[in-house]
Amino acid sequence: MKTSARKSITGLLLCAILIIAAEIIPLADGVTRVGLLSLAVFFGTILMWILNSLPMCVTALLMMFLMPGLGVMKLEDVYSSFGGTAFFFAIATFAISLALENTSVPLRICNVLTRLAKGDPKKLVIAIMFACGLTSGIMSNLSTCIIYLNLGLALLKANNCEPGNSNLGKSLMIGIPCAAGVGGLITPAGTPGNLLIIQLLETQGITMSFLQWVLFFAPLALLCILIGSLWIVHLYKPEDISSEAIHTLQDNLEKTGSLKIQEKKTILIIAAMLICWLLGTWVSVLNVTVVAVVGMAVLFFPGIAVLDWKATAARINWDLCLTIGSVGVLIGGMTSTGIMDWIVARLFSGIAGWSLIPMFFVLGLVICIIRAFIPTAPAIVALFGAPLLSLVAVSGATPAALLALPAFWACAPMLLWIEPIYLFSYGYGYYKPLDLLKYGILPSLCMCGIMAFLPYYSRLFGL
Repeated sequence: MKTSARKSITGLLLCAILIIAAEIIPLADGVTRVGLLSLAVFFGTILMWILNSLPMCVTALLMMFLMPGLGVMKLEDVYSSFGGTAFFFAIATFAISLALENTSVPLRICNVLTRLAKGDPKKLVIAIMFACGLTSGIMSNLSTCIIYLNLGLALLKANNCEPGNSNLGKSLMIGIPCAAGVGGLITPAGTPGNLLIIQLLETQGITMSFLQWVLFFAPLALLCILIGSLWIVHLYKPEDISSEAIHTLQDNLEKTGSLKIQEKKTILIIAAMLICWLLGTWVSVLNVTVVAVVGMAVLFFPGIAVLDWKATAARINWDLCLTIGSVGVLIGGMTSTGIMDWIVARLFSGIAGWSLIPMFFVLGLVICIIRAFIPTAPAIVALFGAPLLSLVAVSGATPAALLALPAFWACAPMLLWIEPIYLFSYGYGYYKPLDLLKYGILPSLCMCGIMAFLPYYSRLFGL
């Protein structure tokens, strides 16, 4: 039997064992049978995601509908909990990412950065990482990563960089995925998981606008990219870039010519969306999801026709969209049965008495380490969102400060190559798993230390 098949079957068996155990083991004080079952379903889902037992969305949908089958939730509650704004926001942002991906904008950005760096390889790596991170703020992390990796590969090929022996190759192939992931935190549109955080905040009566999100999270993301970029060019000192390599990039841009009419339409529509998202801070109707869906629709309008639906539908990551839609059901099942309150009372009873700075450092470190083994960003939000909210009453920290921890680490895996954004670059052979781990430890620890001050940082924004 192939290894992949064994892993798949193992995931299914472990999930079944968890559910059976939840049905028969004696109950602890304060725990209900349906609460235990909801917990078994949730962790069974996580295990199946890690082991790739089934396609991600198939696992999520299957486990979601196990909830009424096991008596955890009513079927109508499953329907009402599915999706929410995050599901539709995910579809819209994938379509918008595809529209931007079809333009020459990233190539033009890379060409400008190359000229500004004036052949200095360290400056170029840092500049590309920042450009990648900023682009990822309005595009899918994976799409952004693929675009900039292609640009990086063109540069490496033109510079005759040998996979495995090139420090420039290590710097770019590790730095680009890192920046693409972290950059997804800059705006709510950066990654669909951000909307899950906004939805969790709304359950606490907190409405975070587009501008509030950017002001709160963008400095954290940009600081992480700065630390990561400076560290990677210090750790893996990139070799010089030949003038021939720079000319190759410039030649590629010259071949594209001036901006095409379709590219101009895309840029104008995305610019208008960004303005509307910012205005949504004061105009409630300009909700981030409403603007995203309307903006997506405009891309298909007659006379604009930037996108074709058949081609777009074939490239939208429906797997991730449906997974995001189902996460709300899995969280809702655990919350409604009271199992999350019980877990927090047992798990965090000791830490709840700590002062805020060491508490946030330890929580951030735990989430960072667990994130390395769970290559699914929405799962991190689902796993830690509800338990952390239960700490509000006992810690004195605000919901926004606590939820900022899973929000950040969901976007910032820097330790293992099993994350999808790293898998693309890892396959080219420019770095080994140990190279990534060696790089990721310092930035991860630095950000754990910085984010220990989140309870005080959040007060600057009234959150």
